Amino acid sequence: MRYAKGRYVLVKKGKTERKQNFKADMRAIKKEDVRRLQETYSRFFGAEPEEMKRNSSNIRKKVYFFGFALTFIFGAILYFTKNVKFLGF
Repeated sequence: MRYAKGRYVLVKKGKTERKQNFKADMRAIKKEDVRRLQETYSRFFGAEPEEMKRNSSNIRKKVYFFGFALTFIFGAILYFTKNVKFLGF
């Protein structure tokens, strides 16, 4: 917004005026993105390196365990549907 000439009344800028004055500072935008990403990462995994190692290994163990469990359950269901006649599939 800017002041009208000779008066102290605010006048909205037009879209063309805003487009002409806007210049993206890509370095500042990238720095802000990196800062936000680091902040999110530290919230999820922890701020200290040891804490990060511990949390990431816990997550990896959970992913492996649930992947193995789901694979086993899927295999058991497949086996029973093909080999057991009383299930009706």
